[in-house]
Amino acid sequence: MKRAIDVKINIKPIFANRTHTAVWEGPCRVGRPEYLSPEYEVRTGREQCKIWHKQLLENIDSEYANVLEPVYIEYIENFYVSDEQLDKLKPDLQDTDIFLISYRVPGLERLGKPISMINRGPTPIDLGAYYADIGKEFYFGYDFEEYNRILRILQVKKAIRNTKILVLTTGEQAPVSVVSSNPDIYGLNLKYGIRSARRSMKDVFEVMKTVDDEEKLSEMADRILAGASKSEVSKEYMIRDLKYYEAVKKMMEELGCNAYTTACMELCASRLPMQNKCTPCLSHALFKNEGIPTACEEDINAWMAVMIFMYLSKKAVFMGNASLVKPHARPLEDLRVSELVSGPEEGFDDYVLEVRHSVPSMKMEGLDKPDMPYYIGQFTFEGWGSKVQINMAEASTKTVTIGRFSRDGSSILIARGEVVGCAYHKYGCSPDVYYKVEGGAWEFVHELAEGGYGHHLVVVYGDYVEDVKALGKATGFKVNVLK
Repeated sequence: MKRAIDVKINIKPIFANRTHTAVWEGPCRVGRPEYLSPEYEVRTGREQCKIWHKQLLENIDSEYANVLEPVYIEYIENFYVSDEQLDKLKPDLQDTDIFLISYRVPGLERLGKPISMINRGPTPIDLGAYYADIGKEFYFGYDFEEYNRILRILQVKKAIRNTKILVLTTGEQAPVSVVSSNPDIYGLNLKYGIRSARRSMKDVFEVMKTVDDEEKLSEMADRILAGASKSEVSKEYMIRDLKYYEAVKKMMEELGCNAYTTACMELCASRLPMQNKCTPCLSHALFKNEGIPTACEEDINAWMAVMIFMYLSKKAVFMGNASLVKPHARPLEDLRVSELVSGPEEGFDDYVLEVRHSVPSMKMEGLDKPDMPYYIGQFTFEGWGSKVQINMAEASTKTVTIGRFSRDGSSILIARGEVVGCAYHKYGCSPDVYYKVEGGAWEFVHELAEGGYGHHLVVVYGDYVEDVKALGKATGFKVNVLK
């Protein structure tokens, strides 16, 4: 499966050399005659192009971008760049995501690509104002450090355009448990380039019948169980969950998808999970471990937040139902949790936010980092339904970013938070994770309802508020930060 998170920005460097047809001095040109000759300007321009290209290769972060072969463009004091000069860019034009210019290239905007610059002087300010006024994308960095930050954001923007989500649905406009979910998935294609394939939630169970590599499934189960501190689910039942995972993966590969969501309440009502003794929970955890954005309950708004948080952070994320916990509500007695693993037994002194689902992932501290400690819990009384259980308060950082997109997909509500507790439920969705929210948990929950956002929330470790703001500016969605 081709992950969207792996795409890179293709940069086409353009070294612009403005030469002159004779030797003279004036209000914008001074120097010794030998340095003002046309021959000297052409020769040094070509040499500087090579030096500049070498600097780009040494300083542009290859995690985010590929540097294509540079093009040397030359024009004289009439400030006109001929079509023949611009035609040098055509061979790579289809693969080019952004031009990186060393100096002004009049008329470059006609080629329809974003333009960028690394420059400390007035030129990018002037060009930026011009391009903004005529509706062209332009980015400039003061130095390579800033430019690499820009590339990181643009890489995520490109990853979004390269994302295609498999939606396993009942066919209704919105799932019954998330009526706040975006009903216009085609609108997301128009806004952000996100593509989709909609299929019946029942189809995956037919595909499960074709998943028959028992040795592979057994090895997968053994690896998961070997990494767990304990398991309440038998290997036989886990293999059923892994068959569901493999069936979804097969559908995604056949349809060219690299993301997925499925209805849940309707799925439960169909009794197909009961008949097959499986739940989707483990599949969500495993896909997110692999850098594949997924969401429970066909919740497109939450899925969009999962996608951008994962692409920005290169971490798996947590998704769950949002609830408000009153001050001094005791988790064991009042909230009916089975086990409080972190936090005060007598409750919190102020309102806190509770996020509860069965979809934490082992890679929430980084896709390239070791697994967080976990065990495998059981979803049902009967014993089937594997769910990953992690004490979310034991991460190396307590700081989190929490968010969700609006119903129409045009804005995201985000807040900074701090993990202050975690609890488990023996059956059903678990864990419960408790967060202090900057700006107030009470205020956050009310803004989710009154601002047109909805109830599922997505949580990523770390402070990514400024990154989300930068991505929103580049991609075209509004960012509302709770303060």
